[in-house]
Order: sequence, then C-alpha cells, then structure tokens
Amino acid sequence: MIQITDLTKKYGKNTIIETINLKIDSGQTYCLLGKNGVGKTTLINLMLDLIELDNGNIKLWGKEHNKLDCADKKRIGAVVENLALIEELSGFEFLLLVGKIYKMPVDILKKRIADLFQYFFENESDIKKNISKYSTGMKKKLAFCAAVIHTPDILILDEPFSGLDPLVANQMVMFINKYQRADRLIFISSHDLTYVEKVATQIGVLDNKNLIVNSTLLDFTQNGERALDSALLKILRPNTTELGKIDWV
Repeated sequence: MIQITDLTKKYGKNTIIETINLKIDSGQTYCLLGKNGVGKTTLINLMLDLIELDNGNIKLWGKEHNKLDCADKKRIGAVVENLALIEELSGFEFLLLVGKIYKMPVDILKKRIADLFQYFFENESDIKKNISKYSTGMKKKLAFCAAVIHTPDILILDEPFSGLDPLVANQMVMFINKYQRADRLIFISSHDLTYVEKVATQIGVLDNKNLIVNSTLLDFTQNGERALDSALLKILRPNTTELGKIDWV
C-alpha cells in the first residue's frame, strides 16, 4: 500500500533522510523507531505530502503521494505532531466537522462519535467542553478519534501514546489491534516501546539518515527472546557505558 523509493530529504545543507527504500503492505502495523531528531516525523510529513521531498518518490496504492485525488485522501487518517485541532470548538463539534468533511452519513457519524467518547473519555461532559480546556492527553485522544472516525485504509500515527496515562495508552493499544485488518495498513512512529511491542507486526529503525533495520517484530526480538528495548539499544548504542563504571553514584 505504501512504496518509498530512493527517498532523500534535506533542510539546507543538512541531509535528514538519505536514500530510504521501503515497502509496507496491507495487513501490517509498521512501527518506526529511532532516537530523537533522526527524521521519523519528517518521514511521516513526507508521506502525508505536508513537506516536499528532494529526491525519490512515495506511492500509495501505486499512485504518487502528491497526486492523490479526494477519494484517495479520504482513505487516509493521521495523527500529526501538532494534532491539528480547532480549539474553539467542543470535542463533539470538532468530530462532527471532521465527519462532514469526509461526507459521512449523519446517523453513522453521530453513533461513532458517541462510541469513541464512551470508550476513550471518562466523563460524558467532556464531549461538550471546548478543546481549549482539554488536557494534553484529552487532546491526543480526540486527535486519534478524528483520525479513525471515517475508518481509513491507511492510518498514520506520530507518537500516539505520548501524553497518555497507562490506562488510556492500553485502551489505544486494544483499539489499534482491533482496527488492524488484512485490508488496512497502520504506520506508527513512537518512543513508547512498551506499547509498540503490543501492536507492531513490523519494525523499522531510522538512524544516521538511513533505515538500518526493516524486519518483522519476531525477527527483531529473536522470536521474543530479546525484549524490544534491549534489541533496539543493542543496535543504536552497542557501546553503552556500564552503570557499574560510574562509581560516584
């Protein structure tokens, strides 16, 4: 569903991504890992055509990512870095607007809004509050609801678990696992390895401008024998100083 070929992105003289090649098929939950500043959000913004690439190409369903028509774009849902919420609206008004943009039937839209709020929010009154009064976690939950309400075929999530308490993060894990289907693709960038390990089918690791790992979760963790965090640390920091050598603590 997503094909990335010879992708390069620079900011001025600084190369952020260099010659990435990646194919992600339907039925996968692909989780992209890496240190801060390596270009994970940049790659997502490129996939969503929010910024221009310098070289290479990105295709969704075999079409150039910057030549998708309205029908194609309706098949995509995303949670981006800045969440893209309209804080003057209430949570209900915002999701109603999102649904109308996707031309969802009103009866289906209202039922899905009710279902999502009942699942993710503790207080019924939250649906009537202005988004400006939401906490960081509530805003993240609302952005996620907006991304899935039209049941997109491609769901792209940038740090979906950040700012969430463990209870809500696990609710999101369960929702993502239920959402995964053979005809859908989920792409996640995240630092929260505890939750990544619960949803990922594929793992990618971005470092030094390149995709240095692209494998199944089982292969990456050696069939579950190695924890995801230790497997990642071995790749990104193979020469980590042992804590025992810091004798002043």
